[in-house]
Amino acid sequence: MPKANNRNWTYVSHQGNHLVEIKHFLESGNLAIFCDKQIIITDFEVFDDAEYSFFIEQELCRIVVKKTNIGEWAYKFEIVEDIDTPLNRFRKKRSRKYFVQSVLAILGVALLLVGLVASGYWMNQYYINKDIRENGIVKAVKVKVKPHIYEHKFYNAYYVIKYRNRQHAEHLGLDIDRDLKPISPNGLPLENDDEFLLTFSSKNIRHCRMDFKTPTEKQVNTYRSRLLQRLDTDSLNAQYNNCLLDIVYTKKGLSGWANLYYQNIPRKENKKHNNDTYRRMMQDVGGEKCKM
Repeated sequence: MPKANNRNWTYVSHQGNHLVEIKHFLESGNLAIFCDKQIIITDFEVFDDAEYSFFIEQELCRIVVKKTNIGEWAYKFEIVEDIDTPLNRFRKKRSRKYFVQSVLAILGVALLLVGLVASGYWMNQYYINKDIRENGIVKAVKVKVKPHIYEHKFYNAYYVIKYRNRQHAEHLGLDIDRDLKPISPNGLPLENDDEFLLTFSSKNIRHCRMDFKTPTEKQVNTYRSRLLQRLDTDSLNAQYNNCLLDIVYTKKGLSGWANLYYQNIPRKENKKHNNDTYRRMMQDVGGEKCKM
């Protein structure tokens, strides 16, 4: 019997299994490929690498014949999916459809989770606001400026609520200005012992709201002193500056004072209060009403 290499594979389709075989006679080089015992390809004098493509049903298949460096033969059966065939076009279309469906499913789950988290957050906020509204106590509280770590997070300020035998600290992580001072939510720099009105629940002091836009009268006077010093140290301008502060505070509140404080700061350093917001504000409030 002539010496021959024999290999076989089973191709599984929706219509059943198909037996694929190759018989390669080494001395003559003659080669035959069978599908379900029927010859579908023949070739002669195959003494080097070769490839053979054929269809099983609508699937394009390929057998690769390779001669190794040591003179042995290797045979590989594979499905060809990178050639434009009706089945491959259908497969790509179906793959895109499944991809879109998968993306939509993932987005749906993500939106559901976001909705659940948001719903839980707003329900919690509603409960806290209701508790503060029904059991709220208003108290002046001083803020401490001090960089510190709490529960693995960095903060640069905090305030402490004390009520009866209970105590609770709220930690603040605020942006800083070019002087490395924390900027309070009202736009002005925060300094140690600045004082604001805090509303908290008598039943649960963790339910609290610090209103940085409602400073105490003492704090308003402190802000005025800081601004007067920053605007001009010349006592001859004190009357004009006080007048300007009154007009700006009446029309713009603390936000207007923040524009005055940061009037020489470019927008890239402070987006909310800078030389542009100062210029627009002065056109609006009419600072010329104050006479020297």
